[in-house]
Amino acid sequence: MFENEDNLLLQEILSCKTNEDIQNLVHSQCLDIIGNSLQDQLSLSQKQLFRVIRLFKEYLNSKPKQWLDQRKSRQQAIAQHQQNCILLQYQLQLEQNKASQLHLENEMMKLQLKLYEGDLDILKQQNFEDLRRVENQLVNTLGQIASYKDSLIQKICVICMQKEYSMIIKPCGHICVCEDCSKQIDQCPIDKEKITKVKKVYLS
Repeated sequence: MFENEDNLLLQEILSCKTNEDIQNLVHSQCLDIIGNSLQDQLSLSQKQLFRVIRLFKEYLNSKPKQWLDQRKSRQQAIAQHQQNCILLQYQLQLEQNKASQLHLENEMMKLQLKLYEGDLDILKQQNFEDLRRVENQLVNTLGQIASYKDSLIQKICVICMQKEYSMIIKPCGHICVCEDCSKQIDQCPIDKEKITKVKKVYLS
């Protein structure tokens, strides 16, 4: 019973649009409780009740908006936090993928190094095609090393066999000695022709 009366009173309060409506509601409630004969005696109490109801009305009007604003702010903060988490997870996954790739490449390099060093245990783990591929690579590498060594040998002074040749001998035109050795000879070490002049050349 009291609950119904409270609901009705709340509906009446919410229906108030102006201060005059609030005053009329207070006046009506006071009359219902005390009676018309005490109306003059309740003037002060009426004003106080009017103040309470007005404040309550203001609270009811402002609270929903305030609550909605707070809810919206919380939702935005949660959405931003979720977005940041997703971004961090994506970046973490990228870094983990990079680390996994580097680890795999490192293991492959270690395996290849052991293969090239002739580790018998590692060689036994390979199939025929893998061994043939490693063998071909080693043959190609040895060929390149031999070719480069030949090019170095061809540029070494034929007398000291240490320094790179850098002098052209005239009149024969041979380039086969370094600058230091050219000062100690009077004939070409290749064709034994008498040297008339030597000149420094720059080989690319």
